[in-house]
Amino acid sequence: MEPVTDKLEKWVSMYNRVIREWLNRELRDFDDLNESNYYYILIVCEHPGLAQSELIQYIYREQSIVTKAVRYLVSKGWIEMTKDPADRRRSVVSPMQKAHDAYPELKQIASQANAFATEGLEPDEARQLESLLKKALLPLPGIDKFWLA
Repeated sequence: MEPVTDKLEKWVSMYNRVIREWLNRELRDFDDLNESNYYYILIVCEHPGLAQSELIQYIYREQSIVTKAVRYLVSKGWIEMTKDPADRRRSVVSPMQKAHDAYPELKQIASQANAFATEGLEPDEARQLESLLKKALLPLPGIDKFWLA
């Protein structure tokens, strides 16, 4: 009988943990950021004026988690939340100067994280891994197919 502890979930969990630990080491110079919230800064800098509901789609986290992270980043001066001038019922998230200033370094860290996560693979294998992960996600509940294209 094959042990239940030797399954895909174990390997994905280990892979995720090692990457998150690496990110936390690389982000140590940013007092307010860690592996779970630095990505928000990247998204908001790349898509200023994004609605919080759209941010939730990019992050793939529950609304309460995203709301808490956004509030934290607002309180630390990374991003701001304002009413959309075109639709006052909608709140949008935009980067503050602190985020703009840090963006190039955070983007570099994200790029290095991808290199770190695939350093044992050939370039074709890294692309195949990404493709297979996307393919595995497609049939799972709660996955927006638009973002996996």
